[in-house]
Formats: sequence, C-alpha cells, structure tokens
Amino acid sequence: MKLPGTMRDGQGLKLWLLVSIAVSLFLVGCGAGSLPAGSVAGRAGLYDYSPSAIQTGNTIQLWWCGQGSNPDDSSQNTDSIQYSSTNAETGVSTSPKTVLAETAGAWDSAYTCNPKVIKGSFQNPLGDSKTYTYAMYYVATDRITGNVNSIGVAFSNDGETWAKYPNPVIPSTTQTGYGVAQPSAYNSDGKAGIILFYEDDTPIGHHVEATSTDGIHFTVLGTLTENGLDPSTPNPSWGDIAYDPKTDTWVAGYNRPSRSASLTGDIAEGGQWGIQVYRIASSSLLNGASPWQLVGNIDTNSTGYECNFIPGLLRDPYGNVNVGPYPSLAVYTSISNPPPKWDYSPAWAGSSCRVEKWDIGLTTLPANPGPVALKRYYNGSTYEVTTGWIDPSGGFLLQSTLGHLYALPTNSAPVPLYGCKAGYIDYFVSTDINCEGQRILGVQGYAIPATGSSVGSGVVPLYRCYDGTNHFVSNDAACEGKKTDELLGYALP
Repeated sequence: MKLPGTMRDGQGLKLWLLVSIAVSLFLVGCGAGSLPAGSVAGRAGLYDYSPSAIQTGNTIQLWWCGQGSNPDDSSQNTDSIQYSSTNAETGVSTSPKTVLAETAGAWDSAYTCNPKVIKGSFQNPLGDSKTYTYAMYYVATDRITGNVNSIGVAFSNDGETWAKYPNPVIPSTTQTGYGVAQPSAYNSDGKAGIILFYEDDTPIGHHVEATSTDGIHFTVLGTLTENGLDPSTPNPSWGDIAYDPKTDTWVAGYNRPSRSASLTGDIAEGGQWGIQVYRIASSSLLNGASPWQLVGNIDTNSTGYECNFIPGLLRDPYGNVNVGPYPSLAVYTSISNPPPKWDYSPAWAGSSCRVEKWDIGLTTLPANPGPVALKRYYNGSTYEVTTGWIDPSGGFLLQSTLGHLYALPTNSAPVPLYGCKAGYIDYFVSTDINCEGQRILGVQGYAIPATGSSVGSGVVPLYRCYDGTNHFVSNDAACEGKKTDELLGYALP
C-alpha cells in the first residue's frame, strides 16, 4: 500500500501501514462491509480513500483506492480501484465493487491506487481497433516497498470494465524515491486531448502539467506555481485539480501537513489534519503572475474527523467543476471515521486515523462564504470555542456567540485563529499554527489583528482566558473574573 497523501509523508510509515493492512484483513473475516455512518462511500473495517468523482445528469460515479481482493489473484488483498454510483436525487448508491487491480509480472504488480477518471473518445489506444469513452489514470509500482511509482492508464466504455495500456504513461523519475503520484486529468477537446497534472518527488516535491493528443503520449509543459499557497505548508501535497470554465480558473485541493506523532500519543497518523482548496487564473498556473486564492478550509475543526486529506473535486465527465452545487464546490474527501469524542486522549485521536478507519466524505464549499459565528459551548467540565463541529454526544450547551470571523482572509482580517486541544479536554484558540506545542484541530476563521491601524470601530474583542483548568474565549478584557491570557484579535459583532 502506498503512503497517503504523497511521497513526502515519509517512508517511515510503511511498516505501520502493513501492520494496519493485517488488522483490516482480520476485520474482513469478521463481516465488515456496510457503509459506515457519516461517509458517502466506504466499507467498515477496510480502507477507502483518494476519490475521483464525475457527475452526469443525476448520476454521480465514484472511483477510489481501497483494499480489495484482486479478481485475478486472490492472494493479493491490498490496493485496488473501487467503484460505485449514486443517484443525486434519491441518494441511493450501488454496492462498491473492485474494477481494477494489480497485474502479475507487470510494472503495476504490487499496488494499484489513486485513480482519476476522465471521459473522451479514445480511438484504438490499445491496438484492438476499439474506441473507448473513459480513461482512468492511476498510480502503481512493482516494488512491494511502495516506492518508484509510475502513472498508467486504463480504458473503458462503462466505467466498470477496464483494459490497461501495458506501459506507464508517466514513468517514475527516480529509482530510489517515491516517484510520481496523484494524477488529475482534464479533457481539452472532448476527444483524446488530455491535460494531465501529477506530483513528482524528483528532486523535491512539485506538481507538473503535461499534455497529450492521444491520452497516452505526454509532453511536460512545466511546474505549477506555488505563489499564494499557505507558507505554513511548505512543498504542499495535493489530491486534485479541475477547471472552472465560467471563471477561466483552476481549482485545486492541497493537503495540510501531518501532525507530529509526539502530539498523538506517539501514534503516527495515516493522513493529514486538513485540506485547503485554492483557485488560480489559468494564465497564471505555471508562471504565478497572479497568486492562488484560498477558497476554503476543510479540517478537524469543521468536520470533526481527525484526518481530512487527498480530496477529489466533483466535476463533469471532462474535468469541469460547474456541476452539482456549482458555483459552490462539492469536495469528496478522504476521512478518518468516526470522529474522536470530545474527551478522548491524544493517542485515541491518533489511532482513529489508522488505515482501516479511512472512508470517503463530502463537504460543500460555498462560492462566497459569509462571516462564520464563533460560538462558546460548555458541558459542565470544559469549554469549547469553535466555528465548526461540536461532539453531539458531549453534552455541550451554547453559552454565547462571541462574534463573527471572516471565513477567508482579507486585507483587514488576515490573522488565522486556530482551534487547538491540550490533553484530554482543554480546548483553546491560538494565533499559532503549531498550537503552542499542542494538537491542532484546524482553522476557526480569520480575525482583525490585535494591534495596528486596521481595527476600526464596530468590532468586538476576543480575549483568551484561563480558569485554572481549561481555556475559553470572552469579549470581556477581565475574562469574567478569570485569568486573561491575551487579546487574540477582533471579530465582527
């Protein structure tokens, strides 16, 4: 099994992943298989992640990487491509089925993962005189260690029965590192004119654009700009990129960093804590003349899931995002399921992102998000101040709405406020993305700086307070008789 996210998550997780697969195999024998609560695709006890989603009319087709028995070799039960379809009106889905797996003795004999499917008209790509309507770009290798990955392609006329092109279309650029990964395809002419984007770890992680006129032979155009991406995530990995023809922009979902195991009971989490979705003018994609602009955050703060990673954007069959809830964006995410409860330990939270806990979730990002309410809850034991998810089983009651943060950074409100957690129950808010050495949950929103000329009038202060046991936030400079830690910034009323 290849590492979640990208080659840049570190090969040190390999042994941990293999142990997790063994646990998954045990769970399969115990009758796992139903759709887990809170997911839109997945199977209890089996890992499912890295989705590719296409909508045609009311039908949503979903392919993803998941554990599955190879139909041609039952001894192989690791990475495979799974498929199901959903009626967008009724919500009824077909049962997942394995549609692609390893080929013995071939370049993809060890793992088959990270699918991205595109529609077109592919004439005789396999030398069998057939024309195919779907191409699936996927990542695979012949190394059991999971490195030296290449990108291949398979063709289909129904999205379920696939025939592989025998060789990689993007060969690995290394014989020691991870290789190439996370392909994303766009059809530029409705036929076989494919623009393929992918990650490459040589010499350092970056994203590449390549083009083809037949879907098989590619010419590299250049490296995608990182201008405007969050500097707190250096060399970011991604999950997907798609085109918005209405605005002539590209939309991409990038992963945030992984949490340090020192913050999760020395348990290495299998995925990252969050995703950032960005947009950039098509003319700037390679040259960075104008920067990426943040569209939204998806993370533990907003979803409750410990890990949120490798997103897949809902697109039409040719790779455009103007489908479904457009101009809002439907983002299929890889999640760790279920969310940890409010009082669970850091180690339990870390273990909730084990491989067999991975499912596919769905988040909709509004096109023009308004300010988000920062609310303070209390359950008799601790406070939680958040703009997002609150554990419904935690007994939390709303105490007050402290104000409204900007959902996205602005010139007047550029300061991100982060939700953090120390130990079992001490939730707090910080301006430090490292959460002052504690576990990050995600982005609450963006505040007006505590100092400077941009404060203005008609805003409310946000003070971080401490009652001797737990933290909370107040609009009162005296912290309602408790200890005042600091002024975090200002919010809209």
